[in-house]
Amino acid sequence: MVGIPKSNRCTFCKLRKTKVSPYCPPPLLLSFPFHSESDVFFVGGIQQCDENWPTCGACSRAGKVCSGARNNFKFVVNGCHNEAPTTTATVSTPRSRDYSVSADDASNVSSGEGGQGSATTIVHGGPLSRRTSPGGTIIVDMKEYTAASGTGTFHRMRLSRPHRPRHLSTNGGGCGGKEGGGRSGSGRSSGRPTPTPSPSPSPIMSPSELLTARYVSCLEAARGTGNDLLIWGPSMRLIPKRLGSESPVLRHAVELVVTTWTNSQREAAPEAWLDLRLYTQALGSLQQALKAPEQSYVTDIIAAQAMLQKVELAYDFERGTNEERHATGLIAMISRGGPWQGFHDLSLQLTFDTYYNMLQSDVRLGRDSVFMQNEWSVAFKQAIESSTLSRALKSLYRIWVEATAWPTLARLVRQLHQDRTDTMTAAELLLRATSVLEFLEAENETTFKALTEAGDIAEVASYLEPDLFPTCYRFRDADTAKLFYTHALLAIIVSRTLQEANVVLENYAPALMKRCREYSRRIWMSYPYMRTQRPLAVEYTAALAFAYESANEEERAFCVRSLEDMEYFRRPPPIGRWIEATIMANVKGYTGRVPFIKSQDVTVELCGLGCRS
Repeated sequence: MVGIPKSNRCTFCKLRKTKVSPYCPPPLLLSFPFHSESDVFFVGGIQQCDENWPTCGACSRAGKVCSGARNNFKFVVNGCHNEAPTTTATVSTPRSRDYSVSADDASNVSSGEGGQGSATTIVHGGPLSRRTSPGGTIIVDMKEYTAASGTGTFHRMRLSRPHRPRHLSTNGGGCGGKEGGGRSGSGRSSGRPTPTPSPSPSPIMSPSELLTARYVSCLEAARGTGNDLLIWGPSMRLIPKRLGSESPVLRHAVELVVTTWTNSQREAAPEAWLDLRLYTQALGSLQQALKAPEQSYVTDIIAAQAMLQKVELAYDFERGTNEERHATGLIAMISRGGPWQGFHDLSLQLTFDTYYNMLQSDVRLGRDSVFMQNEWSVAFKQAIESSTLSRALKSLYRIWVEATAWPTLARLVRQLHQDRTDTMTAAELLLRATSVLEFLEAENETTFKALTEAGDIAEVASYLEPDLFPTCYRFRDADTAKLFYTHALLAIIVSRTLQEANVVLENYAPALMKRCREYSRRIWMSYPYMRTQRPLAVEYTAALAFAYESANEEERAFCVRSLEDMEYFRRPPPIGRWIEATIMANVKGYTGRVPFIKSQDVTVELCGLGCRS
């Protein structure tokens, strides 16, 4: 082969132009004696070098220090790197390991004993082997040498190509298509090996396989940073398993995610990150799939809706998100199979990765959650406990199951604001909110204590705002951090609704305000870690907003700075920056204390009339 050296002569033999005869294998050369140091070994009139490393015969006779084999390998791209492996058979050689040899080439393996090793043809499978090239070239282990001192062996390799007899045709017949014709009639063709067939070329990757490779590379490229797609949820890791389906809805959504994520890594304006052509294509595929959803593609549709929702929330800065449409579609598709449909890992994780957005939609629309029914609660809990999820994720999903009471609590608070004398509604609100708070306190005493003892949650010195918060929290991963601030967020929401019930029932409960401030402080102390999760950790901004109400003046200034820092690339409503009117309108709206108004008029929030939806 062009570019591959045929000899590994040492420097001394090269200067003397001592060669290795291609017609006589080295094991035979070692059997001839030498009479003096000046003798030069000849075979057929050619000076010979036995290449008996680490010191060859010529250097040994001349008293020279042998430089050893030259390290002048040249790498040649021969197009065989992705060839499919051939059928293998094992051929054992003396004083060497067993190597796997092509079944078609097994008859071409030549082995002989002599000197310190034997000749062996290696095709594929051994530690020193290489695949055959498309032309049938193979690597031959010409000789194995033992080191003069210490342990280890040396191998002398040579390229060889099994020659095809001229009298054989490609189909095994003789010349002219007649078996035994031409020279084959002389009998010399009997016993001749069949030429090694070239391995079949590797198949061309399908568009789905190429898209899967791009998506996986995006998952791995930013691991542990703010651009890690796993911040959206662990379900993102399982998406590649579904990309081979015939439905285009998930492929188009993943293509949008990959392209948008790639654009965000370049030096481009945030407004240019979202690819509008792919976005329109993904929306069209989703709408088409929702018209007549097939049962086998329900998981694909849910995954596509979840990814579109995440993309809009993180990257769509001008047109706003279709939160209610996506949430309504997710609720319809998840509830379509009923509570006992059987949740596998992907469907379970997709459900709870989008649970917060579905509950938000229910709160805005003033309706109870579909999943609040006891059958759904039991089915979810059984699926969570039987899964192989981590302890942090199981705890997070259990919290979301209990959080299905959130829309109901907000609805009851709205009723109380319409009639402050409705003690029956206040009693129902008190009962429901107390039950959720007791569960959250139990999780705080069990799961969080275990995570702290395991080092998954640790309190360390703070490098941001040390005068305000001397310590901050450090988390094992993004899932543990999400569990921590989600638990605090829901505890604040439930405590605020419970406070409204106590006002109507004239119950004085100062512990509620103390609990709200305690959990708000947890959210603030999580900020140094969550800051490293920008820009994809958008949901954490909701926790910062709900913690704002319990803060003093200095802490509120910190909250505003943190919100602006977390969304440095976005334009939050209503006037492009976070202000107290915007924050309090959202906090009161999602706890039922002010109504949601379908309007884009900024004065709705500035005047405290309600929260825009």
